[in-house]
Amino acid sequence: MGVLLAYATEFRLSCDAAARPGGRSSPGGSGTPDARQPFRPQTPHGAKDPARAPRRADLPRGEGPDVIAVLGPTCSWKSGTAVCLAQALGGEVVSCDSMQVYRGMEIGTAVPSPEERRGVPHHLLGCLPISVPYDVHGFLGRADRCIQAIRGRGGVAILAGGSGLYAKAIAYGLTLLPADRDLAASLQQQTREPGGLERLLAELRDASLDHAVPPHMARNPRRILRAVEILRLTGQPPDPHRTPTQRTPAFPQFVILPDMDVLRPRIRLRTRRMLAAGWIDETRHLIQQGLLHTPTARQALGYGDIADFLAGSNTATLETLEDAIARRTVRFARRQRTWFEHQHPGAIRIHVHASTSPDTLANHILDTLANPHAPMRGDDITIP
Repeated sequence: MGVLLAYATEFRLSCDAAARPGGRSSPGGSGTPDARQPFRPQTPHGAKDPARAPRRADLPRGEGPDVIAVLGPTCSWKSGTAVCLAQALGGEVVSCDSMQVYRGMEIGTAVPSPEERRGVPHHLLGCLPISVPYDVHGFLGRADRCIQAIRGRGGVAILAGGSGLYAKAIAYGLTLLPADRDLAASLQQQTREPGGLERLLAELRDASLDHAVPPHMARNPRRILRAVEILRLTGQPPDPHRTPTQRTPAFPQFVILPDMDVLRPRIRLRTRRMLAAGWIDETRHLIQQGLLHTPTARQALGYGDIADFLAGSNTATLETLEDAIARRTVRFARRQRTWFEHQHPGAIRIHVHASTSPDTLANHILDTLANPHAPMRGDDITIP
């Protein structure tokens, strides 16, 4: 993997603590490397024991990767699969999620609990206050520091998450563009003024050769702010068609792609459980901390719906709130699926047609890694 540029901020220590042995990345901690237990596939009661999952020693000597990515849409068993892989390979998990990085949003962003982590160290979870902007630029520097630290300990870094652009940037080597925290804060303040965002969009259009701004950027305030920041720092607007510096990924990527018929009931069940676990109270507390005025955290899925519910909007019952969040999440998962199908051509795609388990997915990945003849890019695996 190419060397990534460091991106230092005043919050570096809070995130970099996760890159040290035993570093805590969210409430409850993640355990230390010494706490790892050997991975054993879980077998349903009465079923025959599956074949033993390959251990690191089973991989071709000198060929085992030290970075592996497990990606996919929301609710696709990514977190559990990453934990199984980390236990099997002596690894640590690095979150590739744009919202799980924030403290206090554990329920609504489905941060793995200490029990779900099974003693495997996790990084980039709950290490930033909600007031801090977070984007691919900030992710790359923090993720690279975590990966280098894990390598230094002789471990395997397991990237896990559903933020497609973040994963693409680190796997294919997107060139980092300059950033200025003070300028970003000033631009953010301008958006709070009447017509402020429209003026920034006009500035961006005036600087573009054809006076056109891609629709996906024009509809996204965060992208407008970042584009104007780059414009003022470099004198040129960012190229919306900027391509990665590498044609092939720097490490194996496995993209889990469950059918939507598999994802829908899982999303609805998880939404119900998250609400029962206290998501509404979590949102109420975050609103008191200024969530609705934050540059990035406020965009997390579901929190806006709960804020409207708390404000007494038309979403009058818990049942209609649950339905609204579940529907929105399903639409989001469908967009994620489309992204991963088309934006990660070097990934091995794991098509899932029925409910499965992290152990099953991990075994398929481990079998592929252990097979010296298996293609490491652009192949398809199907789980019936």
